[in-house]
Formats: sequence, C-alpha cells, structure tokens
Amino acid sequence: MAWMLLALPAGGIVRTVPRRDPHPYRRAVPVAGSLPALRGPASIVGASLSLHSAAALAVTAFAAFGAAGTGALRFAVGAAVLLALTRPRLRGRSPAAWRAIVALGASATLASLCLYEAIDRIPLGTAATLQFLGPLTVALLGARRRLDVACAAAAAGGVVLLCGPSGVEPAGVAFALAAAVLAAAAIFATARVGERTGGLDGLALALGFASVCLLPLSVPAALAAPGAGDLAVIVLVGILGSVIPQSLFFDAVRRVGARTYSILLSLDPGVAAFVGVLWLGQELGPPELAGVALVVAASAVAVGTPRRA
Repeated sequence: MAWMLLALPAGGIVRTVPRRDPHPYRRAVPVAGSLPALRGPASIVGASLSLHSAAALAVTAFAAFGAAGTGALRFAVGAAVLLALTRPRLRGRSPAAWRAIVALGASATLASLCLYEAIDRIPLGTAATLQFLGPLTVALLGARRRLDVACAAAAAGGVVLLCGPSGVEPAGVAFALAAAVLAAAAIFATARVGERTGGLDGLALALGFASVCLLPLSVPAALAAPGAGDLAVIVLVGILGSVIPQSLFFDAVRRVGARTYSILLSLDPGVAAFVGVLWLGQELGPPELAGVALVVAASAVAVGTPRRA
C-alpha cells in the first residue's frame, strides 16, 4: 500500500472466502444506473497510477526527509485523512479483530518503508516488480498445475532479467524483496481485517496504529523540514498514496469481482515502470522491460485461468 497499500489490492488475489459474509458489499454487485461498464477497470488502473505517482513524488522528498522519514510522514497523513473520513469506533471490537488490525498495520508499514528504501536505490519499475513477487507467490501457493509451475518459472526469469545484466544495486534489490515478503504477509492480514471490519474503517485503524509506531521517525523528519513546500509534497504523497487508491480499489473490487480484479491488478508493475519513465526519467533497457513483462504475464495467467473446485 504498496503497494501497502498493496495489501488491500492484493487481497483480491487471495480470493479468501469467509465462513460468514457479514459485509456483502465486498462481493461484486451489479450497479444500477447509467454508470459506464468500464468504471471498475478504470478504477483499478487509476488507483495504480495514483499509488505509483505518489511513490515517484516521494522520491523528490527523500533529500529533505530521507526515505524512512518520507514513508513515516506518508502514513501519518494517510491515517489522519482516513480516520477523519471514516471515524471508526474503537469499542465493541473483538481481540481477534484488533490482532488483525495490528498485524496489518505492522506488515504494511514495514513493506512501505522497505519499498521506499528500494526506490531510493533502484528504478521504481524494478522495485515495484520485485515487490509484486509477494502477491504473486501468494497466488501460486499450493500450486498443483503445470501451468502454475510455468508461471513461477516465468516470474523467476523476469527477476533474473531485472537484477542480472543491469548491475542494479544489491541493497535496493534486497529491500524490494523484503517488501515482497512483507506485502505477502499483509495480504493475509488484510483478509482477516476484511472479515472482521467493514468498509475502510479497518484500514483506517491499521494506518492509525502504524502512524503511532512511526512517530520516532515522522516527528524528527517533520521538524527538520526545510520549508512548507516540502510538507505540502508529503501531504500530496499521503493523499495520492493512501486515500485515493484505496477508495478506488474498494470501488473496483465490488464492481468487477475478485478474478477480473486480480487480472487487472497484474498490470501494476507495468504501470510502475511507466510512471518511473514519465515522472522520474528512469529508463529501463530491453532486458528490464522483458523482466517486467514476464512478471506481469505470469501474474495474469496465474490468477486469470480457472481452477477446479
């Protein structure tokens, strides 16, 4: 989301079905009226563009706040806005719900910080593609089809193309792979939060917990800001990287269903590469572009082909 924030979109890949469905809005539902049929897919693409545009904008703030400080301030802004919008209740929640919220906040926070450290060292498209291996691995867990094995091999080949010939900084790759592991953990936490909370209130509470834990990073970074312009950039990063994409992702998943949602989400690494070229001038050579394409294709095939019940 991401991707922390990667957590929620990736939840579509998990295809978790709770025993009880107290929140039926999480299923795809027909939408009445004259809303265009492309609203769901457009929401997913728009959310990815917003998410990675925020990451690109965050790169410009690294000089003022550092990668960790930028990530911490982004969570503070996102939490403040979502808590104000949702005003979630604190009483009446079960211990299991609070454990899920804390787990989501912790895993999403660490995933985001690792991703920011990665994009401070390697191109945005490369970092986002490596992090996407976390959700892809979750999608392939328990694979019993030859096609799934082929998808895993294709994704591994994409990683080799991304990291091998170009000589990218090893520390950046390590941070991106750590973000992938944490994003996978956040997926399972998201599934549990989705079963025990409704709407965006669980996400708001998770971000609130994360922002409190990150106060030792966010407060010194804010106090050391050179000027109001830098803080304005952080506010924009928080809105573009948290509030807008999560609202769009929630709207999309209820309109198109988990399967279509997951297929479209597989385009996310490609969107990140496009944003890196457009906003940061980061050029990916033919091997890197082939690596991104392999991971995108592997993800689309893995989540898009039907499985036996």
